Amino acid sequence: MAQIPFDLKHADFARLAEVGLRLPGLREVKTLTQTSWIEAPTTIIGTVVSGAELQVGAFCSLSGGTLNNVHIGRYSSIAAGTIIGVHEHPTSWLTTSRTSYWPQVYGWDELIAPDRAAEIRAGKRPFTRSCPITEIGHDVWIGQGCFIKSGVRIGHGSVIGARATVTKDVPPYSIVLGTPGRVVRTRVPEPLIERLLAVEWWRYSIYDLFAAPFDDVARALDVIEDRIAEGAIKPYEAPLVTPADLAEPLGLAARLAARFPRPLARAS
Repeated sequence: MAQIPFDLKHADFARLAEVGLRLPGLREVKTLTQTSWIEAPTTIIGTVVSGAELQVGAFCSLSGGTLNNVHIGRYSSIAAGTIIGVHEHPTSWLTTSRTSYWPQVYGWDELIAPDRAAEIRAGKRPFTRSCPITEIGHDVWIGQGCFIKSGVRIGHGSVIGARATVTKDVPPYSIVLGTPGRVVRTRVPEPLIERLLAVEWWRYSIYDLFAAPFDDVARALDVIEDRIAEGAIKPYEAPLVTPADLAEPLGLAARLAARFPRPLARAS
């Protein structure tokens, strides 16, 4: 996957934070894949791996941990210490070592076999399951210190309890606890899950939905469904930020300032 380089400075992070993009998790990142994007506003405090595929929806609070090769829907929350996107190793090959499929790791091929390094790289066997994309749906809450295996899909509305280990796909609106992680129950009854998935409330700005009683899911859905049917609310069209935009932070900040003209306090 082609990589897009950028080099955000301290002043750039502060400037972008004022217009809804808090991105301290990108401080050590110098490239992302060309298919990466971030919707505004959102907050990424967790450490992003340089070179990763990263797609993050609006209104996310990614408060910590490590993020690599992951797609995250809107309104999702990830607590500190969570690990997503750890590289897998080929357990059925001669060796599990990364050198078997990535001979240039740490530059060792050029150190040990400088005359044959190019030939070795050209003949390497790909290991396509090294770090598949992890899919995290909309409105997902992942508690502190979880481990999410690469390539797992976590359905919309799910909750992953603190310290859980998730190695399998998680159905929508499930609550997962333990190691290995297991579904202990659903967040809401099945009929409400069907309505939640049908209405896709996350397509909208939550600030257009505050007439709904959030603490009563059935009644909240009644209000949201009525407002959608009446045309009283429109889907939220989030500003989309690409790695190419991050390479031009002044222009990006100006574009976001035009959309969000009232700057946020830098300490918020």
